[in-house]
Amino acid sequence: MSSGGDQLRDSSSLIIAAPISKSKVKPGKANYRILLLKRSRNGTSASAHVFPGGNVDKADHDPRWATLLNYKPTSPNAPPLHNAICAIREAFEESGVLVTDPPTELSNDEIKIWRERVHKDGREFYNLCTSHNLKPAVDRLCHFSSWITPPVEAKRFRTQFYLTVLPWSRESFSDSRVFADGKETTRLDWFTPEEAIEAYRSSEIQTFLPPQFVTLSHLLPIKQHEDLLEIFKQREIVDTMPEFKLDSQDDEGIHLSGVLPGDEEHTTHVKEGHQHRIHITRTKKGMVLRKYVHGSTVVKARL
Repeated sequence: MSSGGDQLRDSSSLIIAAPISKSKVKPGKANYRILLLKRSRNGTSASAHVFPGGNVDKADHDPRWATLLNYKPTSPNAPPLHNAICAIREAFEESGVLVTDPPTELSNDEIKIWRERVHKDGREFYNLCTSHNLKPAVDRLCHFSSWITPPVEAKRFRTQFYLTVLPWSRESFSDSRVFADGKETTRLDWFTPEEAIEAYRSSEIQTFLPPQFVTLSHLLPIKQHEDLLEIFKQREIVDTMPEFKLDSQDDEGIHLSGVLPGDEEHTTHVKEGHQHRIHITRTKKGMVLRKYVHGSTVVKARL
């Protein structure tokens, strides 16, 4: 697809939750961690911590996927199958986490080899699955949200975000199996939602973009991984494109509010008397998230 500012690139991202072993869960804290990758300094989302994901590949449209999975859409509004395939493929390519049925028994070395092959040619993901009797676990994905890049950006995406909960604990796989690819990503972290937000406040995480911070804010009150899919599969999904308006400007930078669907000032999805927005500051060094407001809920980022 053209890279012109008016074109939306079709992309997907996977929010991966891994249970924490019961003996390691802290009282009152989440019993799962979320996988986050730090992007390289070059390209889209430079240096930001993101969920694994990327652009839809031609191979994700392969009609053989539907046959292999005996796929039937769960609802008329569900994204196309290729978006789910893309999310699972990109997660494997970028992190080594393979979301399949049955769970893979491939060795660490085999995982590394297949990651390289899939990175070079998206068609290799189908070959990986069929040669090892694996099926992408699309039925264990929950469509979480849909974000559209605002028109002010040169490269724009419509990204389908999915949530999945792994059937095994974070402690069950080693860093030699699951790691950043060293090309598109330079670091891999596992955080509870609370830990991730605290890491951003303390600047351990340098950059968050609105979709990631808003997602973590929605996950923040959910402490049990067993509840995640049940809670979020019931949500109505609407395209979310921040509508930025100027709040003020000073020596720190330009202070903006990104109005989101369900805000009293949103152009199409209006809810009277309700605020749903993310506050940011644009500085010479980039974008700083200040806080996310959703009704009476306020999640502070950096002050």
